[in-house]
Amino acid sequence: MQLWKKNYLAAYVLFLVILNLSLLLLSTMGFKNDLETRMDDVIKRQQQLAYTVEGLIDAEGGEDKLIYLGQGYYRNRIYINVSCGERTIVNHLPEGVGIAGNADIVTYKGERHAAVMGQTGTGEDDCHVVYMENIQDLYRGQNRRLLAFLVTGLLLEAVIGSMLYMTMKKIYMPINNIAHELRTPLTVLQGYGQYIQMGRITEEDRFFAGEQIVKEACSLRETVDRLLVMGNLREGNIKYQRADMEGLLEEMKKLYPCIHVENHMGIIEGDVSLVKCLFKNLISNAVNAGEHVTVTASDHCVSIWNDGKYIEKQKLNYLNRNHEFPRAKAERNGYGIGLCYEIVKLHGWKMDYESSEEKGTTVKIRI
Repeated sequence: MQLWKKNYLAAYVLFLVILNLSLLLLSTMGFKNDLETRMDDVIKRQQQLAYTVEGLIDAEGGEDKLIYLGQGYYRNRIYINVSCGERTIVNHLPEGVGIAGNADIVTYKGERHAAVMGQTGTGEDDCHVVYMENIQDLYRGQNRRLLAFLVTGLLLEAVIGSMLYMTMKKIYMPINNIAHELRTPLTVLQGYGQYIQMGRITEEDRFFAGEQIVKEACSLRETVDRLLVMGNLREGNIKYQRADMEGLLEEMKKLYPCIHVENHMGIIEGDVSLVKCLFKNLISNAVNAGEHVTVTASDHCVSIWNDGKYIEKQKLNYLNRNHEFPRAKAERNGYGIGLCYEIVKLHGWKMDYESSEEKGTTVKIRI
């Protein structure tokens, strides 16, 4: 397995653990708060019942009223017990239900009930009042909450997992490509270096070997420069400066003498090193694609045209659609296109391609 995939799996597993623990903790805390609030309400209702018992117990016909009150509670699936001394006035508590302490949660017929026990009065007149209310709806609500968190968690895992995978792939793939680019010139340098060390070579061969070493060293430098540019882009490092378009295009003309340049722009603002990298990549692609290349700068737009083979419609749509981070497929069809999009985006500019068999291919950078 590739290193970046191992790193992705490690990061994703850590994300899953943190996400699921967070959702579980959030759900548990929500249920705990709901349960505490419900228990407080049940305690208040038990106290209200106790006050009612205290007011009726000594009144004429009070016990009959308590019995009638108990029947009303029972019809609403609320179970009470009122006993004064050794006399039990009302008892609708289910048999076999034990209450531990003054407040407890008990199970009856597979459903949870909150049971609160207290007393009213003093001495021989004190009465014990037990109030038991069904709170199974709280647990049903907790199950619904857990289901909602589960669905949310799965959606987040899918979305964040995909985003993390694509992000890490985009970070590591250019590094892999550059590693391959570094390997070739290093191999050439090593080969010619060993050839020179042999000693028995002609002056002409020595000159040729030196020429190739310089060429490959320049290639290495360009690759390292691109790597540094990519690092700055990843970190968002950009230094805005005023740059003369005429000077920038003259420099491109020196690098690519075959191109034709038409400039009608003056000063632009941007990171000069990044702008040079942008122009170099796009012009290099154009030079590799066609025999004739024209760079035109006017009206806040830089156009780079070549007369090479036109870009197929599917690929053209792909390039114009993926303005942020084109995939490796786009990179293979034109070196540095993904890097160019990042530079353009960082400056707040726009870039798009136009291509047809009759007119050739033009990439436009709207500044």
